[in-house]
Amino acid sequence: MRTKSIWVAVGMQALCVGAAQAQSSEVTLYGVVDAFIEYGKAGTAAAPTTVTRLQSGGANSSRLGFRGSEDLGAGMKANFVIEHGFLLDSGSPASASSFWNRQSFVGLSGDWGALSAGRQYTPLLVHQDSFDPSFNTTGYGSAYNSGVIRTFSRANNSVLYKTPKLGDVSASFMAALGETASGTRAGSSAFASVRYASGPFGVGFAYGVQFKLDATKEDKSIWNAAGSYKLGDATLMAAVQGTRNDSQAVGVADDRAEFLLGVDYIIGAGELRAAFAQGKVKDVADTTARQYSLGYLYNLSKRTALYAVAQAVDNPSNLAYRTSGFTFDAIEGGLPAGAGVTARALAVGVRHRF
Repeated sequence: MRTKSIWVAVGMQALCVGAAQAQSSEVTLYGVVDAFIEYGKAGTAAAPTTVTRLQSGGANSSRLGFRGSEDLGAGMKANFVIEHGFLLDSGSPASASSFWNRQSFVGLSGDWGALSAGRQYTPLLVHQDSFDPSFNTTGYGSAYNSGVIRTFSRANNSVLYKTPKLGDVSASFMAALGETASGTRAGSSAFASVRYASGPFGVGFAYGVQFKLDATKEDKSIWNAAGSYKLGDATLMAAVQGTRNDSQAVGVADDRAEFLLGVDYIIGAGELRAAFAQGKVKDVADTTARQYSLGYLYNLSKRTALYAVAQAVDNPSNLAYRTSGFTFDAIEGGLPAGAGVTARALAVGVRHRF
């Protein structure tokens, strides 16, 4: 009887070990440290200015993150990501209002797709990034970063579902709660994207809407259709976009028509990227802004790269819809460029991933 009990105990222990292995988990610390020196000329027509400064996040925004996953068995996993964005040149947080300001979400994934909840990239931004010829939509030289083309970058209180790849097609859907006292719709947002990719060809469409907070505002929406084609070492990219009620102010003519053209060319360990973008307020004279950018990134290793980006923004004479003008950087105020001013800048930097 004692021998039988011993074997039962050994068997139970083996089952426990097997279950522990089936439910293995891992947590990874990762990040990006990115700094660049910028020389730029902009300002206003009455007060032109020249700046030379050290900035953070040229090729990619500097960040510190944790990601983890647990194997739950039967092909299902639990996943989480939390990311803190910071300014490498000063050590300050990129956001004064939140610490995990980039992404913070938890979810489940399996053969059926992935479902997550928290603060997350919108399907619109992910779609735009996939067809952006610059280093990325939040990087130096991107028309989405400068504001020449609009975007919704992240959404709080969001629930995101990503489909598995169905043949050559994949899709994402997001709903973000407004969580205001004015009702469930006020301040909420919704997004969807679909992508087809086969061989060298890719095409996608995305839509996002930010619902108004109250009767003094209007709903703002953005749609974007884009495509890419890989031709040898070169990838050609193009996107057209419509932005409705850009400022969300009632009665203001601020619907926009925008487009983007560019190429990404791989040269050995380097990448050459060139782009042209234009944004215009519909039916309003002298509101066309144009951006030109040319960048080169050289990979010293899998983790470290050197880069240089030159860009210019031609501002229209009528900037009544955006009195502060356009900027090159989404953080630290950027490089202001007022009405009728052509802003020019050059950035040289280094990026390290860990």
